[in-house]
Amino acid sequence: MSTGLDAPDVATYYYQYKLTVYDNLFVGIVYGVYIVLYVTSVHVLTKPGFTSSRPRMFMFGITTFMFALAIVALVLRTALGFQEMQLFLGNTSANTWSFDRLFVVFMVEGTIARLMYILSDIVCAWRAVVLWNRDKRVIAILLFLILGTTAAAGCELGLGLVPPSSQVSFQSNQGPLIMVGPTLATNLVSTGLIAWKAWQHRVSVKKHLGEASGSMRVGRVFALLVESGFLYCCLWIVYLISAFDLIPAPGFTIMDGVLLFVSGLYPTLIIILVAMQKSPVEYYSTHSTGMQFARVPALRPPRVGDMPPYVYTICQENTNDSHKRMPSMVL
Repeated sequence: MSTGLDAPDVATYYYQYKLTVYDNLFVGIVYGVYIVLYVTSVHVLTKPGFTSSRPRMFMFGITTFMFALAIVALVLRTALGFQEMQLFLGNTSANTWSFDRLFVVFMVEGTIARLMYILSDIVCAWRAVVLWNRDKRVIAILLFLILGTTAAAGCELGLGLVPPSSQVSFQSNQGPLIMVGPTLATNLVSTGLIAWKAWQHRVSVKKHLGEASGSMRVGRVFALLVESGFLYCCLWIVYLISAFDLIPAPGFTIMDGVLLFVSGLYPTLIIILVAMQKSPVEYYSTHSTGMQFARVPALRPPRVGDMPPYVYTICQENTNDSHKRMPSMVL
């Protein structure tokens, strides 16, 4: 039987097998968590009153769009992995794709991955913008950084437009290395802005974190780290380190495989925290996201019959901002 490679030895087969197993294992775990979070977000966002809240409809659209992209990316990655294994084993049957077809699928999967990274950056930046009460300076800075990330993604895809030779693996082993800088910068700035605002409200934050049992405090601290983008920045730093082989194999293979799905589940988790009013950031934010479900009836001006007459008289006098008078005690 003819082979596409020069008779790889047992060690090479074993190494490739180990990479495939690790990649599929961790991708399966992360994608399973992503499914649970997406279903939770659908349940939380589509409660009664969903159609009357544009922010919740918009966030539902983003999470659904990213989840659909993740499904397509998972199918394409699986197909590419299967085809690469066929080529590695020297199988040249009719089921093997041509290299042109492999290249097209590879580029589509890469485009989806980079779009996921950009959308994730947008959601993380949105939390900083809301916390800073939509300050135009903050919007301008984050918008500039996101445009830089988009430009880096386009540049990276442009560099890959030349189809590789038949001996080059189509597995996604080059990763979004050009995007690391702009993406990491965007998330570090968002995290820094949120941390700055948290420091300004440190008394309120400390009180919020302290008004609970030990386990609940741990949960609130974790939620704060998630929503601020700190953990997401850490994941990109680990990815960058693994790309330079500073983490033993198959570190880079695992990070490159799961990063796409982490970039989808991370903003989904943030949206769940906000919609369920579990957001530590929302606790000291003065600007509402419009995603929260009201737990009490909306306030309205008092009317006669809603309260005792003398209370209504006091409210009316305070509302009209008239001079101080003794309340009328009509019983």
